[in-house]
Amino acid sequence: MVKTLRLALLPFSMLFGSVVLLRNWLFEIGVLPARRVAVPVISVGALSVGGVGKTPLVEYLARRLQGDGRKVAVLSRGYKRKSKGYVVVSNGRQRCAEVWDSGDEPAQLAEKLGGVVVAADEQRVRGAERLLRDFSPDVIVLDDGFQHRYLARDLDVVVVAANEVRRPAFLLPAGDRREPYGSLRRADVVIVSRCRNQHDFEIARRTLQRHTNAPMVAVRTAAIQAKRVGGEIAALDELRGKKAVLLSGIGSPDGFEDTVRDVGVALVHHFRFADHHEFTEQELQGVAQMAREAELILTTEKDAARMLGHAALFQRVFSGQAVYAVEVRPEVLVGEEIITSNLAGLFVQSRS
Repeated sequence: MVKTLRLALLPFSMLFGSVVLLRNWLFEIGVLPARRVAVPVISVGALSVGGVGKTPLVEYLARRLQGDGRKVAVLSRGYKRKSKGYVVVSNGRQRCAEVWDSGDEPAQLAEKLGGVVVAADEQRVRGAERLLRDFSPDVIVLDDGFQHRYLARDLDVVVVAANEVRRPAFLLPAGDRREPYGSLRRADVVIVSRCRNQHDFEIARRTLQRHTNAPMVAVRTAAIQAKRVGGEIAALDELRGKKAVLLSGIGSPDGFEDTVRDVGVALVHHFRFADHHEFTEQELQGVAQMAREAELILTTEKDAARMLGHAALFQRVFSGQAVYAVEVRPEVLVGEEIITSNLAGLFVQSRS
């Protein structure tokens, strides 16, 4: 059934691909202009929609830059937020917007990145200029910025999941690709995410190097701790061996499930919803009912950010039940020096 649907949608994918190629060509010859701002801009993006681990890498890079003494701002589109225009999600000291006005990923970043300004704007040039005027950052990191070419970037980081290269490379709407592999020629660095080991990286690298000469970095997703939603931190050892119900509305539920299995919990059931899904009370009640057969409920940080936007509903449905968000962090397996040299090079260029 799925294969038949893909085949039926292929003519539309061909049309979509033609539009993508035309748009990129217009940028390359200067008909569509890219505006440069006064500080270095790092874009973290992807060829596919959802599920490759862009947001944890934005967090990782922001922390690296912050550790180097840089004043960092993160700029996101704020996908599926209910507001429009420029919204400050965090001023670096406190949250300034609710999740429905910011989107779940900016809310997640604002919660975790103390000292980093986080903003949302669907027009990245406008958002970057407002950030410079309001906060004077040293560097701006774009979350999901690869296709937003009106804002010039000094470092284009493209994330490709290791398991993605084994799937058919159909463009939207037949598949999940926003651009073909050939677009990787624009990348300065390619990060292969969701590598379980170096073997996964080598398989993906052999495919990707046909399309780009950019240096490649291997990253795995590692759980580091769990946080009770709205409450205290729990060490992973406290979860090991316990029966858990999973709840996720993300682009890569299989990846979340693999991460949870690595922690060592016993999976009872996984409630899977579409990326950025807004949970209804009835859906949450179903999770709570199933969780009575388990010892805890595990969700993602992004899903927890959305649920806490409706705190009263969350408390009513899950009263007395243990709901934990699993905190993950990228762990570089291969290519740490590539990231270090590229970040340092940004500021050498800006002084020259």
